Amino acid sequence: MAVAVDSRLQAQQAAERLRREPYRLLLNNCLIKSARLAGQCRSLGVEARVVLCLGLASARLPGLGRRFVFPTPHAWVDVDGDRIELCRPLGWLGLLDIAPEKVKPFVKLRL
Repeated sequence: MAVAVDSRLQAQQAAERLRREPYRLLLNNCLIKSARLAGQCRSLGVEARVVLCLGLASARLPGLGRRFVFPTPHAWVDVDGDRIELCRPLGWLGLLDIAPEKVKPFVKLRL
């Protein structure tokens, strides 16, 4: 039991390190960070799966002050049923004030 708890703690620490890495659309995006974390979790003996989705995101367009909802691809890691977001540090907003943890998936694929 203590080994499982220690492994989950190490997985959480690895997730926080990945969140702090700069987001790059082509080189270090949510899918790449998720695949890296899933590999690290598996090496620790923690079951982890990458979830790729097409979801709905709410964005604020500059100058208009109004929010729009649009479809967007997104990825995260599912660790023992918990959704672990890796795009940015939790609570930070991305481009156009998009909060990755608030993307609502309507099509999911577990890898």
